[in-house]
Amino acid sequence: MKKQPFRFWMTGCAAVLVASMGAQARGDTRGDDRGAGMRHSRYGLKETVLRLEASAQRRGLQVLAHVAAPRRLGDAGESLLIVFASAAGGTPVVMDRAGGTPQAPLALVVSAGRAGEAEVAVPSADWAGLPEGVEQELAALPQLVEEALGQGAV
Repeated sequence: MKKQPFRFWMTGCAAVLVASMGAQARGDTRGDDRGAGMRHSRYGLKETVLRLEASAQRRGLQVLAHVAAPRRLGDAGESLLIVFASAAGGTPVVMDRAGGTPQAPLALVVSAGRAGEAEVAVPSADWAGLPEGVEQELAALPQLVEEALGQGAV
């Protein structure tokens, strides 16, 4: 069942994005069982990021921001948050409850693994009540990631 956001807006404001990024990079933006799905990449961090960006561009999404994500306890290497801009302009930001942390669901966290590969955290796309195009972009994010991590050249 899709969840209605308590608050929703589209933004390109760096301050709002930064507020959501720390929690998102730590993986604690989903206070319930709707957390991010992890996808393994056989490519390193930089190659994975390039592949994700190319896949996004093929789907009409542009990169709005790259932010070095804070490391979680026990993380082997660096992480990068990639925030995509919607074709509607800006990126969606949602809050699930009053006082909740803003979340940027059109964003991916890419983390370096211990053996040179990478992991991609894909956020849940179960938001309802957003503009139709934005809901479609969120729903397509997992396929975008699968395409980027698949076989073949970028």
